[in-house]
Amino acid sequence: MGYGMAFSVPLLANRDRRFDIVPDHYRIFNLEPGPASAMDLVVDVPSQDGRFGTFLELIQLLDRYAAQQTVLVVNHGASDANDYPIGLSLPLISGSPWNPDQYTLGLLRDFVGKNPSDSDYAAAESGSSMQSAQGQTIRMAAGTLKPLDTALRSLRAKKLKRVELRACNLGGNSTVMKLLAMVLGVDFIVAPSVHMFYLRLPAAGIRPDTAANFNQWVRNHAPCRTFTDTSSSRRVAIRVNGRHADRTVDIDADDLDVKWFIDNYVCIGSPYVSRPPGRNAFVKPFSFSGMDFNHSFVLAREDDYVGQLVEETP
Repeated sequence: MGYGMAFSVPLLANRDRRFDIVPDHYRIFNLEPGPASAMDLVVDVPSQDGRFGTFLELIQLLDRYAAQQTVLVVNHGASDANDYPIGLSLPLISGSPWNPDQYTLGLLRDFVGKNPSDSDYAAAESGSSMQSAQGQTIRMAAGTLKPLDTALRSLRAKKLKRVELRACNLGGNSTVMKLLAMVLGVDFIVAPSVHMFYLRLPAAGIRPDTAANFNQWVRNHAPCRTFTDTSSSRRVAIRVNGRHADRTVDIDADDLDVKWFIDNYVCIGSPYVSRPPGRNAFVKPFSFSGMDFNHSFVLAREDDYVGQLVEETP
């Protein structure tokens, strides 16, 4: 875990509805671990204007919240066919097929410290093309780079200190991380070097099992992880299914009280309260974040979660 706390860290999340779980999660479980070299984050979910759908919109939101010094950003990372990280899966501007990757960030980096003219932007755009999956040549549309560079100049003037990205795999590409830090004008940028996820229980919760049925569930759902409370011997078992952004979860518990699990593996000090015993009572739903690790997964309060976070400077 980090060595201190950064308070009131704004959360910015992709606007795609598949990311709706992210602000829901941090409203309840608002402590996000930072890298061992930095502070943990006490996350604040903006009541509005915290979602983005393009890189330009993300830059504008970072500009708006730059006074907080640290911002948490959740978005898909982009990887190539060999699962090597290449950037963010996010259109540069509305309707653009281009994403923030080594090439486009390099274009924007080349404008840093200069005063480019419209013809400079046009020359960079006209010289930029890529091949689609179908082998078609896609050229960068005129008017792509100037609004990005203009927004980035404003952001860099605000001197935002740190961007904490939760974007799959991105931390595994030091070149792209450094380019991002440079064009955003931040001192530090952080991202995981593995794939990660946010998952939650069904809205109704789950019915706790007897000890015997729990043991049978574990056998039937291999490979899963079993978590045990050392003081009460209560147990929770979780199997995460799928890869990358396409995940589901199977979960079982042998008691209604899972507060110990929340405190030890999800978020300490959260307002989550277990449901009291009662006939046909279900475990109160909760969400959690995790990262891939050693052919399994780790959860946010585990040391190996922090161990997958990579910090870079420009």
